[in-house]
Amino acid sequence: MPEKRERRTPTVRGRQLGIELKRLRLAAKLSADQVGEALGCSQGKISRIELAQTGVSKGDLFLMLDCYGITELAVKEQYWRLARESRKRGWWEDYREVITGGLSTYIAFEAEASELRAWSWGTVNGLLQTEEYARATFRGEPAGRGRTTEEVDRLVEARLARQRRLADDALTLWAILDESLLHRRIGGPEVLKAQLDHLLAPRGNVAIQVLRQQAVWHAGLNGAFTIMSFPLHPPTAFVETPAGDVNVEGAEEVKRFTLAFDYLRATAVSVEESRELIAKARDAL
Repeated sequence: MPEKRERRTPTVRGRQLGIELKRLRLAAKLSADQVGEALGCSQGKISRIELAQTGVSKGDLFLMLDCYGITELAVKEQYWRLARESRKRGWWEDYREVITGGLSTYIAFEAEASELRAWSWGTVNGLLQTEEYARATFRGEPAGRGRTTEEVDRLVEARLARQRRLADDALTLWAILDESLLHRRIGGPEVLKAQLDHLLAPRGNVAIQVLRQQAVWHAGLNGAFTIMSFPLHPPTAFVETPAGDVNVEGAEEVKRFTLAFDYLRATAVSVEESRELIAKARDAL
């Protein structure tokens, strides 16, 4: 009988568990095939558990831990607690009909992050968007031309829901915006003007810098990206691509994005000067 594959959106706790299980497997010098044989399942299932793409039952988890030499019940229960937490349904699951793939993973990670450092040059960062700017963004995307009004409404609703963590002071955001965004009339001049007004009144847990267009070369030329920090999980980065947000978790890769962000922050004008540039662009409209 073929295995039932339960595809799920990876969460931070799920990735924590997967990374730890893979570490234990490698330390025990076992292949995924060998562990799968012990559990009576395929190598693919073990890989999906380690990638947090599928859940793990308590029985399978304890069998895996036995294979890795973890026999103390209290330690096993700690891993099971992490597995249970990773299975909790996130609010974004209610938007599965419009939030898929990389965006779903991005939101799942963002929902548990404590700090975001983001570089934006295509559109204003989603956490800083007004409702009408977000609506115009979703309609203007190549994929948006085939969306119904209801689908756009759901996407906007989800984007505004993401912003609640900023309003609740559960998240801090350091955003660097390319200066071109202050003049790109997404949705028309009135929508952009309202968006710039919104940027001029950030919350206390939000810092905004602008990178002047005179910067001929800078560390963000390869595209927009976000670095997420967590209380108990190593930092991770997400890179925007035409195919969606791509998760980068390797320590060395994340370090390169962190260095790139530091260069951008040093090259951009100060928070105070950035406010002046935003106000000037708003007044020009």
